[in-house]
Amino acid sequence: MYTHTNVKKNMTGLACILIITACVFQGPLWSMTFPVLNTADAGMGSFRAALDSCWMYATPDTIIFAIPGAGPHTIFVLSQLPPLTDQAGTVVDGFSQPGAMPGGNPPSTANLLIVLDGTNAGPSHGLWVVSSNNTIQGLVIQHFEQDGIRVQATPMGTNFNFVFCNFVGTDQTGTLQRGNGTNQAQLWAGIYVICTPVSPGIAQYNMIDNNLVSCNYAEGIGIANCPPGDVSFNSVFGNYVGTDVTGTQDFGNVHDGVYIGEGAHDNVVDNNLISGNDFDGVGIVGFASIQIFTYGNILFNNIIGLDINMVPLPNTLDGVNIGEYGTWASEGYATDNIVDSNTIAHNGGGGVVVWEHSSSTNNADRNLITRNSIFNNANLGIDLDDNGVTFNDSMDPDVGANEELNFPVIAGSYYNPATGSTTVNGTIDIDTDPTQATIELFHATPDPTGYGEGTVFLGATSANAAGNWSITVAALIHGDTVTATTSDVNMNTSEFCLCDTVRMLGIEDQTQYNFNNYNLYSIVPNPSRSTIAINFSISRSSHVSIVIFDVSGARIKALVDQTFPVGDHTIYWDGRDDRLQYVPAGIYFCRMSSETSSAMQKVIRSH
Repeated sequence: MYTHTNVKKNMTGLACILIITACVFQGPLWSMTFPVLNTADAGMGSFRAALDSCWMYATPDTIIFAIPGAGPHTIFVLSQLPPLTDQAGTVVDGFSQPGAMPGGNPPSTANLLIVLDGTNAGPSHGLWVVSSNNTIQGLVIQHFEQDGIRVQATPMGTNFNFVFCNFVGTDQTGTLQRGNGTNQAQLWAGIYVICTPVSPGIAQYNMIDNNLVSCNYAEGIGIANCPPGDVSFNSVFGNYVGTDVTGTQDFGNVHDGVYIGEGAHDNVVDNNLISGNDFDGVGIVGFASIQIFTYGNILFNNIIGLDINMVPLPNTLDGVNIGEYGTWASEGYATDNIVDSNTIAHNGGGGVVVWEHSSSTNNADRNLITRNSIFNNANLGIDLDDNGVTFNDSMDPDVGANEELNFPVIAGSYYNPATGSTTVNGTIDIDTDPTQATIELFHATPDPTGYGEGTVFLGATSANAAGNWSITVAALIHGDTVTATTSDVNMNTSEFCLCDTVRMLGIEDQTQYNFNNYNLYSIVPNPSRSTIAINFSISRSSHVSIVIFDVSGARIKALVDQTFPVGDHTIYWDGRDDRLQYVPAGIYFCRMSSETSSAMQKVIRSH
């Protein structure tokens, strides 16, 4: 820890004049301003001297830069700079340097002229914040052994700090790699909001806004707690994390782009570009050994795995991983997080992975994955337990990640040329009230498994008490592919279901395709332990296929595949599969398809 000694006694010249002026003309609530006039590491007019002046008076302070010359101006730091300790707050304003210009989103519009270089600083952070109400803006922070910017929780609270439009881990052009965290004996970050076990405290309502954070070891942006501390309600907005300043080149941070862990909760990651990172785009992880939950965090409207022009720029592992830290640690203990309206594509692993630790049966549940665009990831779009397709089972009795919630089963998808709309019908079989569940429909990019990734969110619906659902949308045509997810009343979200291809609906059959008017009108007896009769009706001579399949969508038995005349018909199923083996007791589905319509009913085989 940096200690302040003999600072007041040694201050002379311009700094003292500024203090006296502020006292005389601004009264008891004055604001102090300290200029940086040169690139020296220490002495009058240096950045270190300005920082060292800010702690002496409980007043808001501003550090401005007025270094002669066109710049950029590099300050080679030789040891840890004084931390920001004044609870009244300090503005460190790199934009005050003549010629500097702030940027917004994207940060490429900024022109930064003040560079802090930690090559010779030894084990130190670039800037170290241990108080509230500070602003750090317009700086380039590079080559420090530890965190580029460290916002560290304190017992008094390290709150309401604003980190805006800095380049952390690149040069001033944003096109050359100059990462922080060079002492890799510990996991650092470009920007870290953190509570440490040495000094537990509070860090809340800090904003990391419109920065370029790339090339750092280990994380780009980290938010981590250590109970009994509390790191919460912080926001990460509008940053480029893992790219160059143009948002097109791979400048990945060595681990996660954004990391939230060890009990940090209710933080928001919104509208960021998070691509090119060497672990996951975003990792949300608890701590299994002492059962610390990381919860209530929201990922919203981010681009993860693409560049700013939507060209592939993958994160090496998963787009979003809830429960695992890269390939290093599988911790679980991450609940009640929300992944909403993000674009997650082309990542080297899954789109969104949820992993639960084996030490309990509910440490990675209630993670809502909704309205995202997920496509062309190397593994599944959504993967519960990080083990490939988690097939449905009867009555959904699981205890894995997100309770391994059963995905929907699509019975049929029909395009109606008369209305220009498509109706998709299906069922859900879950262990909570199906009427309280949400089924989300997506235009799909088929996964090699056939279980799809939801490229375009089309809409949502609910099921009836029997688990049947139907939705009509306008954004599909004949030949498109669809998939769907289920989210239950507890906010668990399933994997994507088996894809279905939209078929053309004949005009004369438009009254028959709706799920509530199917022509598969009875199955008796049901439940049954013996042979059942399947009764159906067709309005014109048609080729009909009737197949039995299980709740995972796997085919069990093809009963018929032939042309039937108009009228009522009955076929029978004796309970055996295609290999003539009797199936075990459980829930199955009977699906009837013709050229223009489809219908499905549940079949229960009892003991």
